[in-house]
Amino acid sequence: METNSKYRWMIWAIAFLALMNIATILTVVFQRNKSDTVVSNDPIVIDSEDSSTRYSGRFFRDQLNLNQEQMDQFVRFNAEFRQHARDINRNLNRHRNQMLTELAATDSDTGKLNLLSDSIGFLHSDLKKVTYNYYLNFKKICTPEQQENLELLFSGIFTNDLRMGQKGRGGQFGRRNGRNFNNQ
Repeated sequence: METNSKYRWMIWAIAFLALMNIATILTVVFQRNKSDTVVSNDPIVIDSEDSSTRYSGRFFRDQLNLNQEQMDQFVRFNAEFRQHARDINRNLNRHRNQMLTELAATDSDTGKLNLLSDSIGFLHSDLKKVTYNYYLNFKKICTPEQQENLELLFSGIFTNDLRMGQKGRGGQFGRRNGRNFNNQ
């Protein structure tokens, strides 16, 4: 009788451990999928999935109450800005991936890592320049009242170091607790 009791406990223990393993695997899979689709509640986050809609011509027209002449001027410099920002962000991502590959190598080359770091810094500087020129172009077409609202709209871009003109969450981990884990 004592042997049957031991076998029952072992069977229950094995069943419990199997359920725990299944629950752990499902949690990992669920969390991995969840981290890819996390969306920020911060209304100033520029690089979120809906940034193209949020910072589109319609968004600025509505937020700043732009007239048709202002919209015509906006359309001219907006397309150029978005293309430049997109190109710079693609290069930034490419350099970051190269850096990660080099860091993961058996014998990481610090010279190459230094060059990649410098390149990332220069690209980041270029992105800031493109962004402030975009802002200045925008400011030129706005009335003083609109300029105040424009400043509020752009405050998050410069104070939080967020990217404009690119979709996506910035990689596997995205933004959490106000930090961007894989950018800068």
